[in-house]
Amino acid sequence: MQEQLTFGLPKPGKALIGVMVFLGAVWLMFAVGLNWAGADGTVFSWLVGSDEIFHGQVWRLFTNFLVHQPTGPGSVSHILMTIAGLYFLGTSLETKMGPRGFLTFLYLSGLFASVMQLVVGAIIPQLHTSPFYGGIALVDAVAVGWALAFKNQQVRLFFVLPISGRGLILFVLAINILYIVGLDSTNHEGLVTPFGGMLAGWLFGVESPLRRFYLQWRFKRLQAKSQALRGVRTQNLPNLRVIRGGGSSGGSKPDKSMMN
Repeated sequence: MQEQLTFGLPKPGKALIGVMVFLGAVWLMFAVGLNWAGADGTVFSWLVGSDEIFHGQVWRLFTNFLVHQPTGPGSVSHILMTIAGLYFLGTSLETKMGPRGFLTFLYLSGLFASVMQLVVGAIIPQLHTSPFYGGIALVDAVAVGWALAFKNQQVRLFFVLPISGRGLILFVLAINILYIVGLDSTNHEGLVTPFGGMLAGWLFGVESPLRRFYLQWRFKRLQAKSQALRGVRTQNLPNLRVIRGGGSSGGSKPDKSMMN
C-alpha cells in the first residue's frame, strides 16, 4: 500500500535553500544588468554551454546549468519552474541524502547532463544546441532521484493528480520525448540535457548502481584486510609442542628436559 505524500509547504534544508537563493540571485543579477543597467551580455555569454567547450573553454561545462534566461519571453517562468521543481521534490531528497551528498548529487547531475548534450549533439546534429543553459537537468535528476528513493510514496502532480514514483518518471520521460519529437529547443535548455539529468538521477541518487558497486568493493577490501590480519596473527603464534606428562601408573615418563 502506498503512502500519500501531502504537499503542504515542505521545509527545505540549508543546502537546498542555498541552491535556490544562489540560482535566483544569479538570475536577478543578469536580469537587472541586461534589462536595466545597459550591460552587454558578455559575462553571461561566457557562462553558457556552447561549442567553444571543444576549443578549450571547459569552464562552461561547470557553469551553464547555474544560469537561466535573463530576458525576453519565458525568462521569469524559466527560473521559477527550476526553483519550484527543486523545492517540492528536493526537500525530502536532501533529508535522505544529507546536505553534502545532496549538493554533490546536484552538481554531478548538471555536469553529466552538460557532457551528454555536447557528445550526443555532436553525434546527432538534429539534437545539437548551442548555446545551452538552465537547470532543467537538475530538476529532472531530482525527480528521478526522489522517485527511486521514495518508491512507496505518492506526489500530487500539479497539486491535484496523485502519482507514484514510477508514474513520475514516466511523466518526465514523456515530456522530454515530446520536446525531441517537436525539436523544441526554444528555451535553450538543450534537447539532450533533460535525459542526461534523468540518467544522472539514477546513477548518482540514493539507489545508485555506482554507489552499490562502491559499497560492495569497499566491503570486499575490508573483508580481504580482515582475512589478511587473521593470517598474520596465525603466523605469529609460537610453535607449540605437546609435552607428555608423568603418570604414576604405567604411563610413559615425562620429558624432564622440557620441564622447569
